[in-house]
Amino acid sequence: MRRDLLVFIAFAFALVFPAPGFSQSSKSSLMAKSPAVDVKALTNKANSGIPEAQYELAFAYHSGVEVDKSDFEAMRWYRMAANSGHTGAQNNLGYLYETGPDGLKNMAEAVKWYQRAAIYGSAMAQFNLGRLYLLGRGVPQSNEEALRWMQKSVDAGCPSALAALSGMYATGRGVPQDPHQALKLAQKAAKQHSPQGEAALGVLYVDGLGVPKNLPEGVKWLNKAAQNGNATGQYALGMLYETGEGVKRDTNVAIRLFRLAAEQGLTTAQALLGQIYELGQGVAADRKEAVTWYRQAAHQGDAESATRLGTILVRGQGVDKDIDSAVPLLTMAADKGNEYAQFHLAELYASGAGVQRDLQKAYSLFTLAGKKLDASKQLKEISSQLNRERSQANNVAETTNDR
Repeated sequence: MRRDLLVFIAFAFALVFPAPGFSQSSKSSLMAKSPAVDVKALTNKANSGIPEAQYELAFAYHSGVEVDKSDFEAMRWYRMAANSGHTGAQNNLGYLYETGPDGLKNMAEAVKWYQRAAIYGSAMAQFNLGRLYLLGRGVPQSNEEALRWMQKSVDAGCPSALAALSGMYATGRGVPQDPHQALKLAQKAAKQHSPQGEAALGVLYVDGLGVPKNLPEGVKWLNKAAQNGNATGQYALGMLYETGEGVKRDTNVAIRLFRLAAEQGLTTAQALLGQIYELGQGVAADRKEAVTWYRQAAHQGDAESATRLGTILVRGQGVDKDIDSAVPLLTMAADKGNEYAQFHLAELYASGAGVQRDLQKAYSLFTLAGKKLDASKQLKEISSQLNRERSQANNVAETTNDR
């Protein structure tokens, strides 16, 4: 059963890959007063230098409200408001620098703007800064700093920080593991209608952490989180439907929930969908669909997905063979210690397929893979080839010297 990582997954997503609604400051009073956004009037106010209007216009571009979504336009207007001291704009500017598309991403800038907003009291920025310290992203990893900023955010009433802090206590990440404290924080977040808090509470009930195991109660909270669009709630609920624990087993519902979570960027869901479609688990095998999901998970650094995708591309299994694209995927996964990636990459270096032939590199990679896999045959063959090549090189050198 895949639930052995359920608790970690339920909290890690919020920390590592925050969804837009989770880590951004939301729209403020100007936009909230009217369901429709008068973009022309808002643009005029923004151009006249009103920070709140600049923030509202940036948020509209960021969210695609009444205008075509544009992260670049959002960044431009957020920066104007941020430079005037608007903490919501500072936080969202940091978020864009952290999670935006290539060309925008810049962790040093993300940290700078999160810090600026956090110091001036933005609860969401305090949460974001604590998250970065916990992960060591853009700043030196520090459990003490992570806890300090998370607690400040909690004290300021941020439900997202409550849920994240609950996760820290549930997993023992950055703090001593304390399921009862995790439960208390998750309940408080859920009472504030935090979807992440609802997901956290559901997971705790399902796994019996800090509270007696109660599947109906867990399903209730996971359903709430899933219906409120929370990716981890969707994923966790999907796992229950996949196994029939606490609900009637329904593979179709499980896959639908996994897909919803994956579309929001949950790496674990993307990786799982890739395996489901590659292996035909509950659906017809579809390598092209598998490649789509593996590619998204690999882009977010998932080593197993990168390995599986690289292997499919090397072999051309149900898709066009593409060794050039496979090599960087396998290299990334091999560098992260995936033994299968190390093995397959070694094969490429041994044969010279997609890379310059390098027996020494191949031998090194087979040696690493051999710590967990049986690579004795390959190591023996490459050792023999290296010995022959050395012998041939020595013979050539001797012949040259005789002349």
